[in-house]
Amino acid sequence: MFTPPDYQQYVEIPSTYSIGILLLSLLVIGFTSYTTLSLYDRMQKPSFFKREIWLILASLAMGFGIWATHFVSMNSLSLPLDMHVNYMTSFLSMLPAIIASFLAFQLIQGPMKPNWKYTIAAVLFAEGMTAMHVLGMQSMEVEAVVQHDWQLLLVANVIVGLFSYITFRLIGNPKNTTAGKWIAILCLTLAPAAMHYLGLLGTRYYIKNGQPFMDQAVNHMLLLNSVIGVGVGVLLVVMLLTTYIDGYLDYWLKYFDVLTKLPNRRNWERELTDDVAAGDVAVWNFPDLQRVNQLYSYEAGDKILQQIGELLSKWKPKFAQLYRVSGNRYLFCVNQSGRSADFYKNLVILQREIDQLLPIKRQEMRYTCALAKADQRKTKKQLYQEALMVVDQATLSREWGLVTFDPAIYGTSYEQEVLRDISKAMEEEHLHLVYQPKVKGATTEFVGVEALLRWDHPELGPISPAVFVPFLESDGRMGEVTDWIIHKVCRQIHDWDAQGVHIPQVAINIPGEYVTEPHLLDVLWKETDAFRIEPSRIELEITETSTAKSITLAMTALKRFKRYGFAVALDDFGTGVSSLSYLQQLPITTLKIDKSFTDVVPASPKECAVLNAILNIGQSMDLKIVIEGVETLEQVEFLLDLQPDLIFQGYYFARPMAVDQLVKWVDKSDERQRVMQLGKQPSK
Repeated sequence: MFTPPDYQQYVEIPSTYSIGILLLSLLVIGFTSYTTLSLYDRMQKPSFFKREIWLILASLAMGFGIWATHFVSMNSLSLPLDMHVNYMTSFLSMLPAIIASFLAFQLIQGPMKPNWKYTIAAVLFAEGMTAMHVLGMQSMEVEAVVQHDWQLLLVANVIVGLFSYITFRLIGNPKNTTAGKWIAILCLTLAPAAMHYLGLLGTRYYIKNGQPFMDQAVNHMLLLNSVIGVGVGVLLVVMLLTTYIDGYLDYWLKYFDVLTKLPNRRNWERELTDDVAAGDVAVWNFPDLQRVNQLYSYEAGDKILQQIGELLSKWKPKFAQLYRVSGNRYLFCVNQSGRSADFYKNLVILQREIDQLLPIKRQEMRYTCALAKADQRKTKKQLYQEALMVVDQATLSREWGLVTFDPAIYGTSYEQEVLRDISKAMEEEHLHLVYQPKVKGATTEFVGVEALLRWDHPELGPISPAVFVPFLESDGRMGEVTDWIIHKVCRQIHDWDAQGVHIPQVAINIPGEYVTEPHLLDVLWKETDAFRIEPSRIELEITETSTAKSITLAMTALKRFKRYGFAVALDDFGTGVSSLSYLQQLPITTLKIDKSFTDVVPASPKECAVLNAILNIGQSMDLKIVIEGVETLEQVEFLLDLQPDLIFQGYYFARPMAVDQLVKWVDKSDERQRVMQLGKQPSK
């Protein structure tokens, strides 16, 4: 292969190349590189499809592209000989390129040091491409001695390695710019092109002296050319199809309810403009749903919600749109004027139908249908607020059935004032965050903070989170506030980094069922990427009850959080549905022990037996353990005797504080640590 034949017995025959076909091969690898990096980019982002799917698609695309480029280049070769191809060998030659691409893409996502992983990935990629080229050349069957210039092949190998290293370094950089992405595509295009073109340039063909040759080249590669053509087409279709499906599913999960398949709250909020409403708005509220969940099961509650959704959909008039706006609320919005009478008749029919549902017949569930009527002035926002006023006050007064808004009867409740002002509070900074430090008990080393929400209402005064958070959760708006918190926290970490203040990690509380919402991961990824923050610096605190509805959905969501680098803590452990099997299933990194356990210590061994058991379980599962509500030195010393590597959060170490106070506290904490380190150094 690399040794020239006896020149006395063999003579070299001239070979020519078609520039047009060579340019076509360059277009093939250029398109492949763009497709591959697009698929790789999708792997980096939150997606409906698992990361492994995008990794396999990117590897297949790259491997096929390298292979196709080789054989398109071979089509440009003209020899005065009869040329055939061994199809088995030619198809097998694709494998080294696919495997090398897979290993390289997998490696650059790993925890290895950047220089090492990019170098090893580039070497793997270059060797895989070289193996593909050599096997591809071996698949060519021609009545001649074929000699390869190993020195030129080595040069090609080095060039491929360099271009690959640049590509991997660029796509592995989270701060990569658009220009960087195009440079990566260019380098990934030039790497295979360099291998194949230099490989062709360094290939010589020899025939025996006196051996006849043909007047023109005869190429028997029709099947292979067909495979390449179809393959390139399939590659394009797969890229477009997967991207479209992923985008569609992402849109569907954002704007439609998974359980009932109805448009969800976000979909409804897009309709809340300041334009005058065309027709009425009606909100169906089922406040006893939580009681049904507790009496029977969450599955039973879901089944009832589906039955209600099916009934409402069945009797939905053509001139109205139906939404599921929260866990226990549905909404009709009439989109044609002059249909108030018809709509009211529909609601009466619906009321009769819903009354036949078994839980409602048994009076295990009650409901209110709040109707707000349109006029020449009211917007959809106003109608929606009026319907919510009816819902809230009807629930308090236990007024069930179909109820129409009357301004003389239904004023604005305290809850409605809170809900009405929440958007304004976020815009005008009445809502704000405070941060409570967490420290290692044995060393008092500062390890992070928890972000806590506060509200200073301009009219109602300070409102406790214990008051307004349940309002927001019952109205389905806590997700919106959580998005705001994530944005504020990421911006604050960025500002701290710019000031040289090191805050290792910030914990954010994630409410209830929002944990399993795909939109949450989108927000987390978007904000951490926008502010150039490592995801590991964000810890998501979830509660036991937030995952109790569907352990399967919760596990899937938490695994995705961990896969994208976010830390996950189980908050208030021991106060909900705790069990060892439950704890073992959740992919968490931290266990937070509720303050109720802290309040009873110091205590006798019998009184703190449960706490001791929880600490031992957490330690055996290699979890970080945070003790909440520590307020005295006696509590600290007692807990450290139980386990020496606990993390504490409580008033004994620091109260929740504003940003400027926290910066001063961190400076003092760092100074204490430096003094302690100096004290530990042996005297000379």
